[in-house]
Amino acid sequence: MWALPDGFLPGRTVRFLLMVWEVEAGDAYRTCGVTDSPETAERAMLDALAARPEGRGRVRYARLSFVGVGYVYGPAVLTAIRTDGATVVRAGDAWEGIS
Repeated sequence: MWALPDGFLPGRTVRFLLMVWEVEAGDAYRTCGVTDSPETAERAMLDALAARPEGRGRVRYARLSFVGVGYVYGPAVLTAIRTDGATVVRAGDAWEGIS
């Protein structure tokens, strides 16, 4: 299980910690999902990436916003890039460095 990052929405334990996964593969393909399981988020991201020859994906923390609409995002815990049919997964956030 991934550890909760220090300072991520302190004092707000009533809002459950969620995992958001997202994948981009070119201009025409984007998909995402939300779960309470880090393992499920990782598998969903990798499965979505595997369906494309190239793309990028990430899994990051999220909680419902204070007003209950939308999410407040925390740091990425996994980032993946797929090129020429091969996927490389990195711990942490490397989303901005890949496209």
